[in-house]
Amino acid sequence: MRTSKKDLEQYINTLNKSINLKRIDGFKPYYELDCAYDGYKLVVINNKSRGNVEISDRMTAKELYSFIRAYLAGFETAQTKKAYRA
Repeated sequence: MRTSKKDLEQYINTLNKSINLKRIDGFKPYYELDCAYDGYKLVVINNKSRGNVEISDRMTAKELYSFIRAYLAGFETAQTKKAYRA
């Protein structure tokens, strides 16, 4: 199955809803898709001037889709372990 840019954007939207990033100086950071040179990477926009932090290297759409799935699964596992400790 082919992974399109639209698929990645929808999955990143799910990521943004699932992971609640803390506000920094009144700005709420969010995940975004960066596209260039026939590749994609996941970044976090962390301030009003659109400064970003790279979360992944540049890769194909299919590779990034798998990366985001693993990233989200890892986050959910960490949250579950926190719940058990509380």
